[in-house]
Amino acid sequence: MSDHVTPTVTDPVSALMSSLRLLVGTWQGRGEGRFPTIDPFAYHEEVVFQANATDPLIHYEQKTWRSEGDEKGEPLHWESGFIIAVEQGWVEVSNAQNGGRVEVLTGPLHPHAAGFELELKSVVLAHDPRMCASQRILRLTGDTLSYDMAMETTMVSPIEHHLRAKLQRQNAT
Repeated sequence: MSDHVTPTVTDPVSALMSSLRLLVGTWQGRGEGRFPTIDPFAYHEEVVFQANATDPLIHYEQKTWRSEGDEKGEPLHWESGFIIAVEQGWVEVSNAQNGGRVEVLTGPLHPHAAGFELELKSVVLAHDPRMCASQRILRLTGDTLSYDMAMETTMVSPIEHHLRAKLQRQNAT
């Protein structure tokens, strides 16, 4: 007899993955950034979320460009990572960024009828000695994805707001 149990939708991890799969597709929009050590700026953003039928995870790739009116300007930020449902209603996000930083964030997922809210806090920050902490809050409501990101650095403490963006679903893949 096998010890293998096929997960059902009542399995907590499978239920989380069901909510996270709402992200699958391409999202585009605009955001704004500020921080005490830099000038405020506006940016364009595109995020692609992908899933497959065999792995309980979501892969994402995020790219941003400086806004020049309605046009994309110079590239600003690029990150790629994985979103994994762990247990007890929690999610883990790991990513690598174009500047070399590596982050692992964890937090609870709060599903609701039209989507979810995900509250993440850093548990690992590597390859960027300036970083002390980061937080992200993602909100999915229908075809709108928004987020806020805050961070604490060796020069700015306590944690301060850094980024805010609102994206619209372009397609589901």
